[in-house]
Amino acid sequence: MSIESAYKEGYLAIQSQFSWQGPSPAIPPELDELGRWRWPEFDTPFCQLMKRTGRTRVLLTAWLEDLIAALVPLSQERCDELGDEQSDRKERLKLFRDAAFSLHVEEHFSRTKRQRDRIIFSLLRCSNLPRIEELSLAIREGELDFAAAAIRFSEGPESAQGGRIGPISPNTGNAEVNRLLEQANEGDLIGPFTIDNSHILLRLDTRITTRFNDKLHDDLLKELYQEWLARQLTALESGESIEPPEYLPSLL
Repeated sequence: MSIESAYKEGYLAIQSQFSWQGPSPAIPPELDELGRWRWPEFDTPFCQLMKRTGRTRVLLTAWLEDLIAALVPLSQERCDELGDEQSDRKERLKLFRDAAFSLHVEEHFSRTKRQRDRIIFSLLRCSNLPRIEELSLAIREGELDFAAAAIRFSEGPESAQGGRIGPISPNTGNAEVNRLLEQANEGDLIGPFTIDNSHILLRLDTRITTRFNDKLHDDLLKELYQEWLARQLTALESGESIEPPEYLPSLL
């Protein structure tokens, strides 16, 4: 029996085990003894080529999303509105994503909010400690503008912008600088303190807080879906089985 014939026979046998709500997937999964999904790893030239070129994850992603789309029902009226297979598939994946992860969005936002905030701060660095101490005193007493001091005396690329850096994530850059800025209020002057061979003076200028809105809600849903999808793909690449995802229409 040829590879193609064996593939077709195996495909029909596997396909008959499932009752899909959407278009039947091109390659249905194998089931392990616990009923979990497993990549069939058909020995076809196409699969071998994807392995050989390091594109197995691309193939697995398309395969798994094809299965997910097949779990999600759509009315005939909605299918007619969408008009083509790609739009149909995209709609089914969106419905699955919304149903599976909507209840986790707020928790995900709370957990990652700090990473989404942005700060703008000013930095002045000198290798000469007495000079930066003198500059710090003059800035604190209002005798010297921070930006003017940074342009003239700072020994880093920030001098071209008057010491101004950002908006950037609070987690970007040196850990000690991040810690000090996290504890500061807007307008606070921090230092001088020493990192490696440089003496540093900081000022927290602006803290930009991320606001929860509809766009961010959609972005968070996509992040949760992509994180979940990556875990499934890692398991499949290792030859493991995964729990079949369940589609329950979102109540939100």
